[in-house]
Amino acid sequence: MVDNSKHQELYVMMFALQTLHNRGITIKETIYASLKNLLQWYQQSGNMGYLDIAMLHMQAYANMGFALDDQEKTVKTILELTEKTKSDFYPKGYIPGRKIKVSKAQIRGMLGKWKPSKDNPMTIGEVVDDIIGKIKEHRVGHYIYQYQRKISGEQDEPEVYELVINKDESYFYDVKKFKFYTFVED
Repeated sequence: MVDNSKHQELYVMMFALQTLHNRGITIKETIYASLKNLLQWYQQSGNMGYLDIAMLHMQAYANMGFALDDQEKTVKTILELTEKTKSDFYPKGYIPGRKIKVSKAQIRGMLGKWKPSKDNPMTIGEVVDDIIGKIKEHRVGHYIYQYQRKISGEQDEPEVYELVINKDESYFYDVKKFKFYTFVED
């Protein structure tokens, strides 16, 4: 039986991490600082709950498409204490946040159907070019792309995407599908 409370905790953690960009804070610096504190609290108290929370942080980070650095001192120590490996955070058959190349085809694959409208006149090609340009030029910022289609005369729930580019990281977030993508430049 799947532990739904663990899944809920994981999704809450991922959602909270995704909002850090609103304060100019990167996910990486937050995760590694949190892991350092959690390890220190575990070492001081012996309370395994701190290591459980550290594992949750590491799983959320991996699920968002970021790579765990298993050679970083704190991560390495937590993995040793919990007898886990980096690969335990990427279980077989499970696809965490995806790493994609910054190419037209790959960027297009992140987006659903798209049709220009009065509210959003950009074509799908323009959206793809805009995203690629911002990533390649490393234009720090938070960008929203939104598309609302009409099905049978009724408005469907909008498709909302966020592109976040910080000093040390960039990622794309499909809000409706709760999917994360990180980028690998050619």
